[in-house]
Amino acid sequence: MTRVALLPPDERPNTRGYAVAIGACAGLEVVTPPPAAMPSFRQPADTAALARWLKEISTEVDHVVVSLELLVHGGLIPSRNTDDRIGQVLPRLDVLRQIDVPVTAFGVVTRLPSYDNAARSRQEPAYWATHGARLGALSTVWDAHDLGEATAEAVAAARGQVPDAYVTDLVRRRARNHAVLLAALEMASDGILDTLVISSDDTAPRGLPAAERRQLQRWIDRLGVDVLTYPGADEVPSVLVARVAAQVRGIAPKIAVDCPDADGLDRIAPYEDRPVRLGLANQVRALGAVEVTDADEADLVVVVHPPAPEPGDWVLDPPDASADTGWTAVADAVAAHVAAGRRVAVADIRFANGSDPQLLAGLDDRGLLGRLVSYGGWNTAGNTIGTTLAAGVTPALSVTPRSQEARDRFLARKIIEDGHYLPVVRRRLQQEAARRGLTDPPLDELPDVHARITRDLHRWATGTRTLSGWTVTNARLPWSYTFTVDFDLTPPGGAAT
Repeated sequence: MTRVALLPPDERPNTRGYAVAIGACAGLEVVTPPPAAMPSFRQPADTAALARWLKEISTEVDHVVVSLELLVHGGLIPSRNTDDRIGQVLPRLDVLRQIDVPVTAFGVVTRLPSYDNAARSRQEPAYWATHGARLGALSTVWDAHDLGEATAEAVAAARGQVPDAYVTDLVRRRARNHAVLLAALEMASDGILDTLVISSDDTAPRGLPAAERRQLQRWIDRLGVDVLTYPGADEVPSVLVARVAAQVRGIAPKIAVDCPDADGLDRIAPYEDRPVRLGLANQVRALGAVEVTDADEADLVVVVHPPAPEPGDWVLDPPDASADTGWTAVADAVAAHVAAGRRVAVADIRFANGSDPQLLAGLDDRGLLGRLVSYGGWNTAGNTIGTTLAAGVTPALSVTPRSQEARDRFLARKIIEDGHYLPVVRRRLQQEAARRGLTDPPLDELPDVHARITRDLHRWATGTRTLSGWTVTNARLPWSYTFTVDFDLTPPGGAAT
C-alpha cells in the first residue's frame, strides 16, 4: 500500500482527520506526526521535532504532503499569533531539501477578519476583540488606495483609528508569512517541491490578503512556475492526499459539473473573491482531475447547490429556514444522474457554515442521500467543494472493501456534521451561550454539553432513512468552540471509530 506522510495545518478533525479519512477512501495509508509534536490550538507545535520526524519518516513513505504553516510557524493558528521573526522561520524550510521522495507543499495567505469578536480573538491576536473591524477597514482602504480607488486622506483617517502598536504587529507578522510563501515559490522553481499550492483563507476582493495574492501571482508568472492558487484552507490537505493517490495510480479522474441554477456558478460565495465557477475549476485542477461536459464520460458528477442570490451564513447571518431554497431542482438532478448509473456527489454551498436542511431532508426522503458517493456543506464554498470532490473521486482510485467502508463512514460523518450539527445544533449552543453570557470559546460551562451533543446527533441520525442503523457516541468540541465537532461513529454491525 502506498504510504503518505502528512503534516496537516493543525490537529483538528477537519484538517488532519479528514485527510486521513480521504486517504483510506483512496486506498492510501496516511501517517501524521505524533501528538506530542503537534500544536494545541494557540500553543505552537514543536517545529524542531516535526522536522526530525519528517526527515525520518521520509525514508519509509512514498510521498510527503506538508503544511508550511505547521512546519514553519507551528500551526495555522500560531501563524497568526507567534512573534518569530523572518530570520527565525525561513531556515525551518530547509528540511524539505533533505527529502528524497516527492514533496507536495501548501501554504495559506493569512486571513484578516474584518469584525470585532472576543471569541475569535483567541484565534487572532487579543486586540482583535476591540479593533478587528477597524483593522479590516484599514486593510481594505490600504489596498483600495494602491489601486487608485481611495484617497490618501481616507487612508490617514482609517490609520488614525488603530493604535500604532497594533498596526506594527499586524504588518510585521503578515510580512513574515509572505516571506515564507516567497521562499516556497523559490523552492518550487528549484524543483524541490513536486507541487505547491497557495490558497487564501476567508478571501475578499480588497484588503491586505488580496494585495498579497496579487503580488504572489506576479512572481509566479515571472518565474514561470506552476503553482495552484485558489480560495480555501482547511480542505487543502484532503484534496492533496487525493491528488497524490491519483498521481500514484496514473489516473486523472474526470469530473462533470451540474448546477441546476443557470446563474448559480457565476455568483461569488461568502468569504471568497471569485465566481464559484472559477473556484470549482481550480479545485478540480488541484485534485489532478479534468473537467468534462459529458456526464456519461465522467468518473464523478458533482451536483452543485449554488450560493443563494442573497447570501446567508448560519453563524453571522442565519437564513430564513422556511424560505424556498430551490432544493427540488438539485434533488431532481441527483435523481436523474443516479438513475443513469452515474457516481454522484453533492456540493451544498447554498449558505456559508452549514448545509441547506431542506435539501438534505429532501434527498433523504427520496432515498437518494445514501446513494451519493460524497456530500459536503460546511464552512466556505472552497471547503465544501474541495472535500466533496476529494472523497467523490476515490471510487475511481480504489474499489477495495476497505476503501468502500471508509467512504461509507466519511459520507455518514459529513451528513451528520454538515447537515445537522452545523446549521442546527451549533446555533442552539451559540444561542444558549449568549443567554448565559458566555463566549465561544470556551463552552465548558454549558451544562453536560458533550453528552447533549452526542444525544442530539444520534437521535437525528437514527431518525433519517439513510443513517437509521448508525450509532453516534462520544461527541466533543476540539478547541472548546462550536465551529468544529468530532464524534465516534459505528455503522450497522460495525465497530466505532
